[in-house]
Amino acid sequence: MLNGVKVIGVMCSAINKEPSKPLIDNLAALIHNSKEYRLLVFQCFEDLYANTPSDIGGMSVFNLINYDIIDVMVIVPASLHSKEHAEALAENCVKNDVPLISVDIPLPGAYCVTFDYMGAFGAIIEHVLSWHSCKRIKLVAGTKGNPFSDVREETCRKLMKEHGLELQERDIMYCDFWEGPTYDAMDRFFESGEPLPEVFICCNDSMAMAVCLKLNEHGINVPDDVIVTGFDGIQIEKFHKPRLTTAVRNNNALAKTLLKLSGEIISGNSTEPYQIDLDYDPVFSESCGCGCNELGNSNRVIADFVRSYSYALNYEEHVNNMENRIASDPTPENVNKVLKEFCFRNTVICLTDELYQCITGSKETPGQFSGFGDMHVFSCTFDDGRKSEGVVFPAARLIPLLENSFSEYNTLLITALHFQDSVLGYIVTHYVNDEHHNERLYTFCTSLDRCIETMRIHEHMSSLNHRLEFMFTHDQLTKIYNRYGFYNGFRDSYDSVSGERDVFIVSIDLNDMKYINDNFGHAAGDDALCITARALESAAEYCGGGVVCSRFGGDEFVAAKVCPGDARQQVEKYRSGFVKVLEELNSTSRKPYRVNVGLGVYSASLEGVDSIDGLIELADRLMYSDKARHKRHPRNTI
Repeated sequence: MLNGVKVIGVMCSAINKEPSKPLIDNLAALIHNSKEYRLLVFQCFEDLYANTPSDIGGMSVFNLINYDIIDVMVIVPASLHSKEHAEALAENCVKNDVPLISVDIPLPGAYCVTFDYMGAFGAIIEHVLSWHSCKRIKLVAGTKGNPFSDVREETCRKLMKEHGLELQERDIMYCDFWEGPTYDAMDRFFESGEPLPEVFICCNDSMAMAVCLKLNEHGINVPDDVIVTGFDGIQIEKFHKPRLTTAVRNNNALAKTLLKLSGEIISGNSTEPYQIDLDYDPVFSESCGCGCNELGNSNRVIADFVRSYSYALNYEEHVNNMENRIASDPTPENVNKVLKEFCFRNTVICLTDELYQCITGSKETPGQFSGFGDMHVFSCTFDDGRKSEGVVFPAARLIPLLENSFSEYNTLLITALHFQDSVLGYIVTHYVNDEHHNERLYTFCTSLDRCIETMRIHEHMSSLNHRLEFMFTHDQLTKIYNRYGFYNGFRDSYDSVSGERDVFIVSIDLNDMKYINDNFGHAAGDDALCITARALESAAEYCGGGVVCSRFGGDEFVAAKVCPGDARQQVEKYRSGFVKVLEELNSTSRKPYRVNVGLGVYSASLEGVDSIDGLIELADRLMYSDKARHKRHPRNTI
């Protein structure tokens, strides 16, 4: 529960299509403005039967389920297209003591609400056998071995036998419930020269519409020349001419039954899993000659279809514009800005901790996805103006302030964001009572997946480029500029100072480097170089910063600063600062040697100077003079 309110979870796929869409629509309508129920819909847009990388990424949404707040879970196995995945999800509910209601397909340990498919399919067959006196029959079945297809095949065989007819194997066309295989099967039928049957009895509407199309291509009229029947009553059938004789399930009755059963389970009045069968209503229509075919209705259907198609195209163009704007500038700042303009209202986009650290520079590359843990709010468009972007929260909460985030329909839709099997995060958005909303959500989410992946790749490439640039311009050992980096840094420093410019150059060469290497090892020599580099950088604070420090090569270092006005005062501050810092480092290093350097400083005006190299050479001369003085004194060791 959430703050004493009952929570119903739904696990399904493709809420933009049947059977998920009408179920969610009706459940949301029933709990509209309810003070008793909230609905959390965990869904992916992938068909899961092929177990592709994209399927794996989409399925990650089910790992977000917090069973502690779910009172009853509803699963729609037919939408998942995978018995294996459906049974695994059911097993998780059983393990977490969450009561489960399965729609259409029985699952171990689950209540089941289904429809009397056999009775409705039998009514259609009985209608064409008795009312239309059909004797020559072709059955367009689904997949052999599929329980839905097998039961319809057996129903057809049984009723034909009662009418003294026999369903031969050659009269069954297995078309996998899809249009493509149906087109192929119809092509083979016409190529065979087999006589036309009196009726094509199809096990679903998609195959029935495919049969009608192929018949029309051969100049055969439905229903005058041959009858065609369908089954399932899918939404797109309303755009088909002729309208199909089919069977339609009452999704409102299904939603009411699920809500009633959920209430009984939560209250403890329903303690054992059982099955409820609902009526599936046959509709006798134009494709068998039992419905009216009015021209006005045809025009209305065409107009509705064109309007729906145009709406989809316009939204696709809208999302393509979003994707193009993000592709042109995939920085996190611009992606966030564009999403606020194009995203649905009352939506939260959450990114995994691995990805968020990558795009904010905390990590150079995102680690392998290991499950939803800490999540980061990347974008939020809630109307109440809450400032939650950047907030870190546990995935078990889904979003910050979950209890206060439900819409008037008390329904939230949760979808994983992923690119193939690379999980990026998830999106949580309000349910909207609009026939096109779920289609828009599908279009938006598939585009959003690509946009976030583009942002991830951009940030990854930026990180790699930064590393490459650093490697090219910096000394690997001391991490300060190398010779090439020094000249680039000096040019940038020169450009940043306007007006009259002076420069000071510091040339440094380590004393006794061979002595350190020979007596204490080359690792000690490396430490001496790093100590010198640290002293060069730290001394910059004594002259106000802006010093370009570099290791030119070997034990030779150069530092420079472009100053507005006279540089002599600043170079003295830098010199004294360097000497002080180096002494401190020697005192605290606990090394058996001291780092001593030859030091030369030179300052001059940059006006009329063609090359910095001449100034570096002058500083070098002063440095060599200092080294010569050092050689006249004994080496100092600790």
